Amino acid sequence: MKFKYQLILTLLLSFVFLSCEDNKEKEQIQKAYITLQGQDKIAVIDIISGKLLKHIDVDLSNVSDSPHYVVIDKINGYWYCTLISTGMVLKFDLKSDDLVGSVTVGNMPALMALDIENQFLYVSRFMPMMGMSTESQEIHQINVQSMEVTGVVNVGADSPHGIALNSDGSILWVASNQASHIFKIETDQFGNDTYTPENIPLYTDAPPPHINDGLYNALEIELSHDDSKLFVSCSAANEVLVFNTDTGEKLSSINTGMMPWHMQISEDDSKLYVTNRMGNTISEINLETEESILMEDETMNMLHGCALSSDSEILVVSSPGSGIAYIYNTTTKTLLHSIGLGDGSNDNPMPTGVAISN
Repeated sequence: MKFKYQLILTLLLSFVFLSCEDNKEKEQIQKAYITLQGQDKIAVIDIISGKLLKHIDVDLSNVSDSPHYVVIDKINGYWYCTLISTGMVLKFDLKSDDLVGSVTVGNMPALMALDIENQFLYVSRFMPMMGMSTESQEIHQINVQSMEVTGVVNVGADSPHGIALNSDGSILWVASNQASHIFKIETDQFGNDTYTPENIPLYTDAPPPHINDGLYNALEIELSHDDSKLFVSCSAANEVLVFNTDTGEKLSSINTGMMPWHMQISEDDSKLYVTNRMGNTISEINLETEESILMEDETMNMLHGCALSSDSEILVVSSPGSGIAYIYNTTTKTLLHSIGLGDGSNDNPMPTGVAISN
């Protein structure tokens, strides 16, 4: 009888141990979603182990759909991606990765800003690149619960691409890639056809917003977490411009590598990470001193998107030229993983947008 109880106890302890190990393994998985513009798929990777977990098919048409960007609503459990060629925004369940909704906005949707509290999604436009171009001047507002367009604002400038939302969702900042202007949009004005957003020129003698001077080619916008500063990556000028959001005053210009692209700001607003598309490097900018450190790898080719983990200790960068995701430890500046993202076909995956889910 004693042996029987000992056997039962051993089996129970083994079961508990294995369950704990399984839970521990699950907890250690930290997923990132990366759009593969060249293969009409989303790659899901584990940034801890450096493994490619799966591909999610977003091929909805007989032509290239070109998934470009992804944002994640961790609180409500959804993620969204834009399809440049198809003109759609897709909504997926974060647990199952099943498609649960879609809406057509047309005109090459590109980047997005998500208002989680008020459940709105704001969508910008693509810019002339790789044989694709759009003269659209519109920003769309989407109710993500119904997946319906609830309003449009025309900024009066071509290719409003860079986009960032302030912390309470009341102000949306947008940068034209073609005209040297940024725009301050009051989000409660979406749907007001007579509304004209405030515009701020990137330099003193900039022509009006309807003129495409192409001097700066603003690419992306980041806001400091206290909403006081606006950072604009200027791909044609090899610098990031910094503005005061209250006054519109230009505070400084920070040199980067060649053709700065996407950016991420650390949780404490002390560092700004910039992918330098043609420099094949990542700039880590100290925002107090404005000094930079470069992170690079010899395989990097045409960098694009980037995302920081919630503690700002892990940086994920996508490289359309190499088809690889690079995972960096931001404390040690060391490359942890290089992950090939292709689906096994001969098509270049062209990874672009990146978002981390937890």
